[in-house]
Parts: sequence; structure tokens; C-alpha cells
Amino acid sequence: MLKKLFLLVLLLPLGLLAQKTIAWKGMQLNALDKQGRKQGEWLFFDSTGTVRMQCAFHNDQPTGPRVFYNSAGDTTLLRFSPEDSSEHFIYYYHGQPISGLFSWVNDKFRIELDRLPEGFSDGDLKDLKTCYTTKIDPLYMFGRARLQEYFSAAYYKSNTIPNWNHNFVLTINASGKVTNVEWADKEDIPANERELFDIFYSMGRWQPFFDTWDAKEIKLTMSLGADLQPITAR
Repeated sequence: MLKKLFLLVLLLPLGLLAQKTIAWKGMQLNALDKQGRKQGEWLFFDSTGTVRMQCAFHNDQPTGPRVFYNSAGDTTLLRFSPEDSSEHFIYYYHGQPISGLFSWVNDKFRIELDRLPEGFSDGDLKDLKTCYTTKIDPLYMFGRARLQEYFSAAYYKSNTIPNWNHNFVLTINASGKVTNVEWADKEDIPANERELFDIFYSMGRWQPFFDTWDAKEIKLTMSLGADLQPITAR
């Protein structure tokens, strides 16, 4: 299923492939146009580098279905664009496609299935409910590069000596760009603040935070020490 969907990439205009993209298994994906807007087919990964979701964007807006995968690369859920307070989906229960509807009625969340497959339990229903608010965390360079290697190279080229421990608050926008950097601890700001901040602003693109239906801006707290081992947390 995943391979079939990737065939869509071959149909993208050549101009789109020339835009800012990431390379994955010989393909150029996750494009941004000159205005920094998401365009074309996008993949979202988990921390192990496994594809968890695929969707398409046009001028920063999600279009068409969102396709979710398990760790084996099998399709688990196909979600269609919401209309008003409802959203159609196809849920794959042990490989069986089941049509359904997420909806809000009188401020109450409902899940409707066209049929209940054999063996479907309350636990399965709970898992399906969790799928509605799927969140995919941001990853530096979509998990294609290590943060530690980036900071090691950046410090090597700068006048900054990493002999301290500091907390930074990074704002990563819906396209994965670092747009703002702040000190989490305002009481201890080194004199070479600007150069430290430039290291963050010069970072390559992150995988943006994905929440329920669309990518969103997010703030991360990064603790960076003398060992250059960054730890990020929302």
C-alpha cells in the first residue's frame, strides 16, 4: 500500500521537485515553495525513522486523505477531509477495511462504523478513538540527521565553547523552520548570545508538529550541555 501511494510522487511537476525538499529512498519529498508553504506529497516519521503518515499539501493546506501506517508499513487508517463537524474514515482492522465516521454531536464525540468485525472489542474502540487526535512529534531534518552532529559541527565553526549547560525555548513553525529562540533561564545569558542563537536559526528544517489534521507551530524546550547531547521536550 505504501509503495503504491509513493507512485503519486512521480506525477509531481518538475518545478516542485526543484523546490526545497528532503531526500528519502531516492525520492524528493516534503517540498516547500519560495514562500515557505508546504506543497505536494509529505511524509511524517516517528523517532525510529519509520513512516507514520502521508498526506498532500497545496499552498500550506492539507488536501486529500491522510494515510496512517503501522511499524510494518501497513495502512491502518485513511482519514478524509472533515466537513462541518464530521469526518469520514476507513479503518483497517486486521487488514479488513471498515468505513466509519468521526463526528461531534451536541459537544459529544461519536464514532460510527458501518459494521463491527468479529473480535472487535472495547479496547479496539478506545484505540480508534485515540487515532482521532493523532499527534506526530517534530524531528530534526525529519529524522534524517542527528542533532548532536549538527551542534558539534556548528560549535567547531564558531567561537563558542560548549562548557556550560543551558535551556533554550525554540519555536518551530508549521513548515519546520526555527523562527524564534529564547533563553529558558533569563538569569544566565552569555555575552556571545547572538552567536549561540544563530546556531539555532541556521538549523536545517525540522519535521513540523502534526496534530489531528494539520501541521502546527510548536515550542520546544531544548537542554543542551557540554556533551552536546540535546534533549527536546514539549
